[in-house]
Amino acid sequence: MKKIILLFSLFLAINISLSAQELWFDAGLKGAWGSSLLINKNVMDESYLNQKISTGFGYGAKVAINFGYIHGFTFDFMYNTEHQLYESTNEKFPSVDVKWKTYDLYTLYRMYRTINYLELGAKFSKVASFQNNDKISSDNYVPNYTSAVLGFGWYIFGNKSFTGTLGLRFEYAINDIISKSGKENGYPVNPYKTQPYDKYTTTNPLIAQLSFEINWGLGYFAKTACGGRHHFFSF
Repeated sequence: MKKIILLFSLFLAINISLSAQELWFDAGLKGAWGSSLLINKNVMDESYLNQKISTGFGYGAKVAINFGYIHGFTFDFMYNTEHQLYESTNEKFPSVDVKWKTYDLYTLYRMYRTINYLELGAKFSKVASFQNNDKISSDNYVPNYTSAVLGFGWYIFGNKSFTGTLGLRFEYAINDIISKSGKENGYPVNPYKTQPYDKYTTTNPLIAQLSFEINWGLGYFAKTACGGRHHFFSF
């Protein structure tokens, strides 16, 4: 609830300060690829596990509400596949390969500066599946989680109604992704470990991705010369 109130307050403040400016909309398609890590101090301290920087990818769509040509809010709908590999350096213990898929909603404030932009906000993830060593393990993880998001990017081609952008986006889950049963069974590195740690530490995904967008301008609201009323115009 606090996050919703904060986003609403930010939206209202910008809307009031920019009420005299043009309001316009765009939509687009997105793709992303990059690295993923599961941050867990206990696992990082394991003597016989070598944590690898693994890769993931995603695709989806976005819509945006823009206030003038500086401020905007974007809403991304993505299907993401992530991966984390732990290599065992002791043949007595198995390596662990964690794969997970999520349906994600990004709600982001975006500030534009000439050909560049900065974005920040939240990602709300609904888990589609988790696998440990290709075995379904979803019951040992939470069904949804929230991440903080920071990104920036650049326009690479286009005109007023059609653009392509390239960006970098960093995401960090602000809550633990391991469920109660997962804590009792050594996740996220089960079957390397099948018992709980003596002192539990949280598991938080950290993701860094290169993203690409193709955007189409849908139209804008502006005042007409006569009467001063707002009308919607297509690009």
